[in-house]
Amino acid sequence: MVNPSILDRFRLDGKTAIVTGVGPGIGSHVARAYAQAGANVVLAARTQQKVEKLAAEIAGDGGTALAVPCDVGLKGDVERRVDAAQTEYGSVEILFHNAAATRLQGLRNSLDASDEDWVDCLNVNLLAPYRLARMLVPAMKAKGNGSIINVLTTAAFTVVEPQTAYACTKAGLALMTRYLAKECAPEVRVNAICPGTTGPVGVPAEQTTGAMAGVMPFVPMHRVGSADEHIGAALLLASDAATYTTGQVIFVDGGRVNTLGGQAYATADGRRPTQ
Repeated sequence: MVNPSILDRFRLDGKTAIVTGVGPGIGSHVARAYAQAGANVVLAARTQQKVEKLAAEIAGDGGTALAVPCDVGLKGDVERRVDAAQTEYGSVEILFHNAAATRLQGLRNSLDASDEDWVDCLNVNLLAPYRLARMLVPAMKAKGNGSIINVLTTAAFTVVEPQTAYACTKAGLALMTRYLAKECAPEVRVNAICPGTTGPVGVPAEQTTGAMAGVMPFVPMHRVGSADEHIGAALLLASDAATYTTGQVIFVDGGRVNTLGGQAYATADGRRPTQ
């Protein structure tokens, strides 16, 4: 038997990947990368026009994609999406959960979040990835091959006011990642990627204003990241190049979290709370 080349280990040929949250940004960039690496990609987002447009673009580039409009916060939509993926491709080997509810509009401090804000964040940021794992893991384990990748936020690891509901549910997702990694091994690997501040449409922003400008003093790279800078970590964790990696968080944050030195980020009004 000939061992695969190093680059071949990053290929995803014959695998199917569900990618949630494929609006402009990290989700769409990762979906394109998975398709280019040979995977069948099942695209999920609430806006039908967006997922169908992305699917058409991937197909135009020679990839294979299935558009499944859905709201991951709704159990029925999650079930229909998994059914559609399994009906079309037979099995799902990769889950990249990027969809998130932030509910930050109009919040002034950590006590401003309403019950509705919390419910929305809980449904999308915690229940959705749990439901997806519950549906996908048994078949992944039976096949002996699976990778789940959850997308976190730096606010899950340090205080970023006023993101209480969003940050706490993402922190819960970080712990869930570790639980599932232990429960689902050795057949299924469960890891996470933690982005830092990222340009809204995947474009690096050298000149920043407002809340982003307040973050810059704490970013060793001195700039906002771009969505395509998350592709390397996403491809690594999905591929056979990382078959001994599980329960881990890869930070793609320009160095923010691990070089803070005890200070949290500036808030939108320029204040710098301490941890």
